[in-house]
Amino acid sequence: MPVVLMALAVVVGVWLLDARGNTVVVVVRDAEVETGDSPDPNLSLAGRERAARLARVWGQSTSSTKLDAIFAIDTRRAQQTIAPLAEAIAVPINVVPSANWSELADRIRRDHRGQVVLVAGQPQQAAALVAALAKEDVVIAESDYDAMFVMFLPRIARNRLLSWRY
Repeated sequence: MPVVLMALAVVVGVWLLDARGNTVVVVVRDAEVETGDSPDPNLSLAGRERAARLARVWGQSTSSTKLDAIFAIDTRRAQQTIAPLAEAIAVPINVVPSANWSELADRIRRDHRGQVVLVAGQPQQAAALVAALAKEDVVIAESDYDAMFVMFLPRIARNRLLSWRY
């Protein structure tokens, strides 16, 4: 019996240590943009409203879900999507060049273990990041402006992926 209790204590201890080290990554796609010929358009009125909604949704969360880091791909629309939130909570936006986007998953795992991170990108890049971190393929349609993916990345247990709308 003491051996069983010791084994149980070890398992519970490892689980508790792993739970404390959870990295949480929230991925959103960029919001609606103005129509026109610009290769890097600004957000439309609907996009600015969505960006404000994201800031409100996150602002209603508790202090235990505070953001430690914010990343965006190097497009105006991605940066403008998370700018109201970044300003509201005084966390700078780390802009990731498109050419370096594929390295972001490793950067988050390496530099932000145990933290809460928000990332904004275009549908293809956002889906690729979710796949790289959560090891699950997702499809983000061009019309899925309210797509939000929340990943829990523990050190030992299996990753968890939640898909939400905001």
